[in-house]
Formats: sequence, structure tokens, C-alpha cells
Amino acid sequence: MIMAVPLAVCMVLIIWVVLTKLIYRPPEHLRVDPKIVNNEYKALGPMTHEEKVVAVIFILTAVLWVFRKNLVLGFVTIPGWSNLLPTSKLIDDGTVAIFMASLMFFFPTRSPRAKSATVMDVTVFKNLPWDIVILFGGGFALAKGFQVTGLADFIGNKLQVLAGFSTIGMIGVICASLTFLTELTSNTATTQMILPILASIAVAIKTNPLLLMIPAALASSCAFMMPVATPPNAIVFGSGRVKIGEMVKAGLLINLIGIVVVTALFLLLGTAVFAIKAGVLPVWAQ
Repeated sequence: MIMAVPLAVCMVLIIWVVLTKLIYRPPEHLRVDPKIVNNEYKALGPMTHEEKVVAVIFILTAVLWVFRKNLVLGFVTIPGWSNLLPTSKLIDDGTVAIFMASLMFFFPTRSPRAKSATVMDVTVFKNLPWDIVILFGGGFALAKGFQVTGLADFIGNKLQVLAGFSTIGMIGVICASLTFLTELTSNTATTQMILPILASIAVAIKTNPLLLMIPAALASSCAFMMPVATPPNAIVFGSGRVKIGEMVKAGLLINLIGIVVVTALFLLLGTAVFAIKAGVLPVWAQ
């Protein structure tokens, strides 16, 4: 958090300036009346039984995600609840998500305006944005294609030229490569594919693997151009109010800024936080 929170704050401020001051300036006469927000909030009324059920399930889901595996805090280790199960290796975040979502099919509704007997019923499947689900799934499929065709290894081998670069150049190239690669594939799938390759490259050039892997992980979440790049992009595109061309117009500039910001802040803070020395292979990586 010492390294990543400042990065998040910088990017939020930069993106706000780019979107509202450079790319899409709102008209001078446009103002949001606070009364409108207050009136809409009052119109919501008190939380219904169904909303409380969803809130509780959502909170429990987050808790189960966080504490699923052993949580190492440095001075203490909180054991993960999945260790208590005989099939802990079969439990992952997706298992938790599916199980908790399924619970909503069993909790009855109480509101007279409810359209179903339970909080969720089969009609929910008709309302899912299947085009976005398929689009995002395509990102995972592309990443898998990169692996099985050997394209991922080919890209990784090309990155071995980083051995002749300076530390700044090496991190900058990695950030740029990952940022634009994840415009076409899921960032989660891409990092799973690329990080082991970067770790091997780091050992081969005798430098700390974290020097390559941490910037790559951060840069993979800084893709702002295409809907498939990250789930937030897909959600915004799924609203139907933002076109791909508009996303690319603003996203390209933010991508380039993100490469510089991630590189600079990692060198300023990340190397100190993680005690990383360029050109020194730590014992644990040998």
C-alpha cells in the first residue's frame, strides 16, 4: 500500500484532468444541483429486506475472498478458512462467487412489489449483458491462445533483449508492452501468462525478479482503451453510452501517461519498499 496507494491517487487525479479538462470538457453552463442528488437519495427510501440480504451476501463474499488463503501480515499469519476443508485445493475465488450468488436463489422476498418468490430467480439470466460476458471471455480465450500456440514464449524470449537496457528503460519497456498487450486480452489471464516468463528472464540476467514482475502486474491494470482490457472498461462499455472510438481517444493518452507514472513511482517507492537492487539476484530467487 505504501507504493500502490500513491500510484492510485496520482492516476485518479491525472485521469480526472485528462477527461474533464483536455478530452471531454463539460460546457461552462453545466452544473449539478445538489438538490437533485438529495431528492434522488430520499426517493430511495429505507433499505428493503431484499436489499439487506444482498448487502449481507456481498459483505460475506468479500470476507471469504480475503480470508480464503493464509493472510501473512508480517508479524502474524491469519490461517485461511479453506485449509479447514479436505478439498482446499479445489476451492478458489470463483467457487466462492458461485456459491454466494446461488444463495440468493433461496432467500425469500418480503416486498409486495417483488416480482419473484426469491431474491433472484431464473429471469436474472435473461437480463445479463451476455455480449459483454462473451467479449470478456474472449479475452481469456485469446490469452489461452497465446499460451498454446507458443506466442507467449515468443514474446517472452523477445523481452530478453532487456538485459542490455538500463533499469529505467527495462521497466519502461515492460510497462508499455503489458499495457498495450492487455488491451486485447484479460489482464488477469495476461499476468498469469507473462509473470512466470519475466521471472525466468530476471534470473537469467541475474537481477531481482520483482524488478520486472511488480511493474508488469501494475501496468496490466492500466489499459484504458478497449472494453476487453479490464472489467471496469467492460462495465462502462456495457452501459451503451460510450463508444469504442471515444474510449480509444481518451484511453491512448492515459495509457501513455500511465506507463510513465508506473515506471517513475515504482523506481521512487517500489524499489525502496521491497528492498530491490538492480543487478543483484537475491538468494530466494537462485
